[in-house]
Amino acid sequence: MGWSTTVIAPPDGSMRAYLNSLEQLRNRNDQIMWPGHGQPITCPQRYLRAILHHRNTRAAAILRRLSHGDQSIETIVENIYGDINPNLKRAAAMTVFAHLQDLVERKLAGCNGPVAPQSQYYSIS
Repeated sequence: MGWSTTVIAPPDGSMRAYLNSLEQLRNRNDQIMWPGHGQPITCPQRYLRAILHHRNTRAAAILRRLSHGDQSIETIVENIYGDINPNLKRAAAMTVFAHLQDLVERKLAGCNGPVAPQSQYYSIS
């Protein structure tokens, strides 16, 4: 999307695949990108750096919340997104879940069973 980050919603979306795709785009020398939604992106490298920075910042925030004892996606959303519009909480929860899947796969976070929206998560560090 040309105006915002994309909502990654498992099982159809994978945060790891999304981040890998962004890195692949960074390795190109495109002068313009034509997103499926929004205006053309005329400074692709700057845009891609910003999106990757946002995702890395979000992952770090999730890891911080886990280290503070947050275990559920709902609690993490409340503590990270604060006073978000209630209509956006479901999208935020899907994004947190996608990040948690990635963090568990990379062994930066753990889970009390299968990685699922209702599972309890914890910090490994």
